[in-house]
Amino acid sequence: MRVLLAALIFCVSLSAPAMAWPFGDREIKHQVHYSHNNLPAPCGVAARLGGPCGCWASIHFFGHSVRELWLANNWLRFPRTSPAAGTATVWPGRHVAPVIANNGDGTITVADSWATHRVRIAHLIFVDPHR
Repeated sequence: MRVLLAALIFCVSLSAPAMAWPFGDREIKHQVHYSHNNLPAPCGVAARLGGPCGCWASIHFFGHSVRELWLANNWLRFPRTSPAAGTATVWPGRHVAPVIANNGDGTITVADSWATHRVRIAHLIFVDPHR
């Protein structure tokens, strides 16, 4: 009986469709998974320094790594805007990611160096890196 119960718990833990994200209570559902091993060389350096998100976002928007944008807070220098595809969202002091869709239900879809996530827009800051 104990073996059966342990096997059942193990199977349920493997089939969980979502995982907790370190940015509060936002639930994410992985659609695509990236490994830090697949990062461009500059973003590998950024990852070893604490996080590749700013590097990855700068490559997404500008086609190359912009060293000054490796820190998430440096993205706050861009003008604020509303959530829309083509903008960037910033979790101050923690994370930055390109917005690839506004889902119209209080959530956005973002792509970062880890995966594509659907997150709630509450408490996020949106900036326009094109202006």
